[in-house]
Amino acid sequence: MSSLAKIVRTFAIAVGIAAAGMATSAQAQNSPCGVTGSASAAPVVYDPFNPSGLASTNITVNLTRVNTSGGGDTRIVNFYLRANGTTGAAADGSSIVASSVVGQAAIEGIGLNIFHNYNGPFPTLPLNPINGTPTGGNRYLEINFTGNNAASDTAQVNFTVSLPANLNLNAVQNLAFDAYFTCNIQGGQSNGATNTGTFANAVVFPVTVLSALRTYYAGTDLAFGEIGNIPPVPLSPVRTNPSNYIFVQSSGAYSVELTSQNGYKMKKPGAVTVGDEVRYSLKFLGDTRSPTNTTAINHTCQRAGLATAGVTLPIQATLIDGGQGKNPSPTYTDILTVTVTPLAYSTVSSDICGNYTVP
Repeated sequence: MSSLAKIVRTFAIAVGIAAAGMATSAQAQNSPCGVTGSASAAPVVYDPFNPSGLASTNITVNLTRVNTSGGGDTRIVNFYLRANGTTGAAADGSSIVASSVVGQAAIEGIGLNIFHNYNGPFPTLPLNPINGTPTGGNRYLEINFTGNNAASDTAQVNFTVSLPANLNLNAVQNLAFDAYFTCNIQGGQSNGATNTGTFANAVVFPVTVLSALRTYYAGTDLAFGEIGNIPPVPLSPVRTNPSNYIFVQSSGAYSVELTSQNGYKMKKPGAVTVGDEVRYSLKFLGDTRSPTNTTAINHTCQRAGLATAGVTLPIQATLIDGGQGKNPSPTYTDILTVTVTPLAYSTVSSDICGNYTVP
């Protein structure tokens, strides 16, 4: 017979976002002096796949000085921001600019981008925070908490935050950055002392990174070609092209489900008997399905990332039946449906779906 057997692929791709929450204050680490900060405003949203990125957004952050024991207080803090070890270079290219300050504090460095890429270069902070001034070539923020009273402990700083498109960020409900600082203590037992250090996740911005996903099928129909001359039990494996795959980029965890309309049987139009169908098996995400096991393939996968490479999920079919003895038809087909869905921020998976191979 002369027939073309193929598997037609369709995709039901669901793209959604998880609910956004409120940012919470970062906890200060033990240090004689320093600063922490967080914002309580409703989060703004960053869609990693939006070609415009996150345009300039004004966010007010409460910066709170960390005071030492013995009656002293943090008076001057010089600091810049950098992504934490979890985010790493994924945030490179971001911009965090202080535009104004409200409260009993003086500020230097207005208009400077105090965010620095994960691998630098970094500014030089004065070892004695009383000396030195931030500049365009040495970008940091200097805050002078002017008084030794509770009212002077906090300064509200207005920041303009912008993020470029396609940052390879994890899906999160706020963005936290480490603060690298030098500080000066006035009063108490440590009067005049200075300190340098890092507060992990010191400044938290209410920027929600969507759990977003992009996916598509790459390749051709899963076609076996002419099978009319293949005996009922193929003498050697007859498989579809191993280079066919599903490509996924995602900022968070995602799920994948695959089902077969005909239970892994290719059928001719108007099929009635077993002579009108050809059985096959399918390998996908490390699982094999066939007419004897038609349950859906389901996986919850680790984030694929937004890097250009993303992850590839290879898919391949193998003939169980040859075409000899089957009723002639120009086509035998089945429909596979693959549903790829982004999951909520809290979803944790150890399944690295991009590691699976075929056959």
